[in-house]
Amino acid sequence: MPMKTVTASILIVCAAALVVGSMSMFTVREIEHAIVLQFGKPVEVISEAGLYFRAPLIQEVRYFDKRTLSVDPPTERMTLSSDKTRGQAGPVPTEAEALDQLSTEASGEPINVDVFARYKIVDPLLFLQRMVTEDGANQRIRNVLSGATRDVLGKTTLRDLLSAKRNTVMAEIKTRVNDAMKDRGVEIVDIRIVRADLTDRLRTSTVSRMISERKEDATETRAKGQEQALQIRAKAERERTVLLAEAERQSQSLRGQGDEEAIRIYNDAFNKDKDFYAFLRSMEAYRGTLASPETRLILSPDSAFFQYFVKP
Repeated sequence: MPMKTVTASILIVCAAALVVGSMSMFTVREIEHAIVLQFGKPVEVISEAGLYFRAPLIQEVRYFDKRTLSVDPPTERMTLSSDKTRGQAGPVPTEAEALDQLSTEASGEPINVDVFARYKIVDPLLFLQRMVTEDGANQRIRNVLSGATRDVLGKTTLRDLLSAKRNTVMAEIKTRVNDAMKDRGVEIVDIRIVRADLTDRLRTSTVSRMISERKEDATETRAKGQEQALQIRAKAERERTVLLAEAERQSQSLRGQGDEEAIRIYNDAFNKDKDFYAFLRSMEAYRGTLASPETRLILSPDSAFFQYFVKP
């Protein structure tokens, strides 16, 4: 056999060996499970990372993610439980009263709910048998999540959904979805209600009603304030009238006492020296009458007014 033919045969054999060897080897990463299938039937499940071998042509490998996977359904409209309770409205509603008002308004009305789920593949073989692909699992979880959310929210009021009880609601939804998916090789690790909004029509009517109630409360408060202001003003006016009357009475009494004291003093002074007292009063009269040079008096010279101007 020629040398060239032998060399070519060896090269062909080596190339075939390399191709078969490369087809026989496969790697499993830290973030994935691997299932070896022979003629479509699983023969081995591999969850540890490393390099592995398979029979080429008759065996194939399917990979499934170990990481947490997401299911994000579109926003849906759901109806909450009816809530007939309502807080007492006041000028400034408390948080509980506001939640009561929203819950009453939303009773029997649909709301927009946005929810998501996070899950892991915990049994890849069972997952392959029941779910086949991640897309199939996502669709199945989405349907179960939608049904469980509707059932739980059908017993939940808007006040509960917007309060601390929201965590309890989400935990119940998670339990229901896990129960429905436990024989499918997946575990739901988290479910969250991201958003629960009123519809546009309900939001508009709710806001309008609350504005109307606040205006009524404001009107009532102003009316009460005006009534109290009138009462305070009337009381102050009465007290002012009483105080002025009392002050006038005391002033009249003090004037009377002063006049009485002045008359008594004048009488005492007059009785002590009548001539001197008459002279003093005349001097005071002269000073008051003749103080201005413009004063003109037309009197008889022998008038009593001038008795102290003549020599006795």
